[in-house]
Amino acid sequence: MPTQLRSGRNVRRRAGVIGATTIVALFIVLMLLRGAVLFEITNGLAECPLCMGATAMQQDTTLLALLLAFVSLTFFTQRYWLQLPWLLLSAILVCLYAVDVTVTKTLTQRLYLFDLIKFGKELSAIVQFGGVFLATTAGKLALLVALIGSVILILALLPRPRRPRLAAFGLVAAAMFALLGRWQPATMKYIHYELLQNLAAANLDLGVYAPYSKEFTAKIAREYSPPAPVCTAGQAQHPNIIILAVESLSLHHSLLFGGFRNLTPRLDAIARSHTYFPDFIANGFTTEGGLIAILTGHVPVMGRYQSADTFLEYSEPHGSMPDLLRASGYTTHFFTTGDLGFLNKDRWLKNLQFDSWEGAEAPFYNGWKRRHFNAAEDKALYLRFLQWLEQRDQTQPFMSFLLTVSTHPPFIDPRSDTPSEEGAFQYADEQIGMFYSELEKRDFFRNGILLITGDHRSMTPIMAAEMKRFGDTALARTPLVVATDLALARGEVHGAFQQTDILPSLADLIQTSACRLPSQGVFLREDPVPPTYSLHARGDKRDEIDVFFDDQQGEVVLDGDSSHWLGPKPANWQQIMDGVLLDRIARQKAPATKSSD
Repeated sequence: MPTQLRSGRNVRRRAGVIGATTIVALFIVLMLLRGAVLFEITNGLAECPLCMGATAMQQDTTLLALLLAFVSLTFFTQRYWLQLPWLLLSAILVCLYAVDVTVTKTLTQRLYLFDLIKFGKELSAIVQFGGVFLATTAGKLALLVALIGSVILILALLPRPRRPRLAAFGLVAAAMFALLGRWQPATMKYIHYELLQNLAAANLDLGVYAPYSKEFTAKIAREYSPPAPVCTAGQAQHPNIIILAVESLSLHHSLLFGGFRNLTPRLDAIARSHTYFPDFIANGFTTEGGLIAILTGHVPVMGRYQSADTFLEYSEPHGSMPDLLRASGYTTHFFTTGDLGFLNKDRWLKNLQFDSWEGAEAPFYNGWKRRHFNAAEDKALYLRFLQWLEQRDQTQPFMSFLLTVSTHPPFIDPRSDTPSEEGAFQYADEQIGMFYSELEKRDFFRNGILLITGDHRSMTPIMAAEMKRFGDTALARTPLVVATDLALARGEVHGAFQQTDILPSLADLIQTSACRLPSQGVFLREDPVPPTYSLHARGDKRDEIDVFFDDQQGEVVLDGDSSHWLGPKPANWQQIMDGVLLDRIARQKAPATKSSD
């Protein structure tokens, strides 16, 4: 063999050994970063946040063992085609781990396989989100790690020499780390233990994916006794209605609602002048869940069971908000500055039979700077709606739903274009104040109602003060403000009202008679009636549905035929649980409504 050829092959093999070493080193660096993220998240919540970071790293030694096994197996042969599968598996494992660390840092969520499948097809939104994320400190750090990691991954894919002893040593080390990772220290009893689990365990420990057998389905269907509806005389009023869903608006942003930070003084002032609900519950943990709850009246528990297109599972127009309002002579409209193609939102709005819907593509937003989801800032949304309000047909009452985007994480203050959660929400509050003032100038509130709420609690770590005051309900709370001059309840209204109460509340307001379930409240009246219980589909523990009742909290644990109740029980706990399970099963079986083109 020529000396030059042999020398070149030796260089590549040495590079292969270096690549194997550095990919393991990169993984350990990522483990340290995840430990730091867990320290940040739990600081102020756990007695020992450093212990939480260390526990996350200890749990991740199982994945380190897996990586060492993949790397070791490549040293048993010189044939590259036999090495390649293990090389690729090593690279994929490191990449997934890095993404999980980034998601945990940015959204305080784990990287779930379901989310990867669901959002992975939204390439445009991912690119836009990535561009905004890179403006943050975490984004710059992630970019640096990604650049270094890319070089390491390229090195790691080079051919490796045959080193049986090194391979054997690596497998022994892998076995030792695997044993270490199986240890479950006392810190794993932390209420949000899913943040501490390794990525594989977090995904495998989700009963939400477990199917229901025919026998189990038949049994609960046979035994289930649906609750009797509550029917009362309606108010037969027909005011114009605006529902404003503010992205990620949470109690912890408000001095009035949470008492923690004074980021929404204008919203608080509007609330004090009209009506506000300090105990309001978001039924889901994403924008998708919030829209489903408000516009269809259903708790959004379906989309985490064999479905990557949640909107289409709730596309039945009968009983939706447009259907209810159309029967009373209303027109219905949807406004946002974001991309309506994201998660097929445009198809969903069409299926629900809104009279009109528009997003980022609207000509009004031409010339405005775009950020998340190709969206212009909140100010543009309000100005566009006010333009529409001046031009609309005045002969019919209307309901318009406005969805903001500017406060979507990663938080960017549009005024300075700098990363800042505080700045983003102060800006959003300024624009809410401007919008309210413009509606006042137009005498809207004389015969109009403005509902302001959040789509879900922000995907940020729970504050220590929040946990102390609200407990686990802090994960579900978002403000609700009702502004109007009509004769409705005034001031502070207590009761665990929820997003799914908005639809029956509108029915009670506009119809001569209306029926609702005991699990639905009505609040657009002088004597609001809260629901007997409220539901919240959790984002941290995807297989648990919170049930809030009588100042207590139970859980429906979703686990196929092993689904069960956890914690305190109301008298009708079996009925509640069976209702949730039957709803999920029925939606899983029923094909999604298809829109006509």
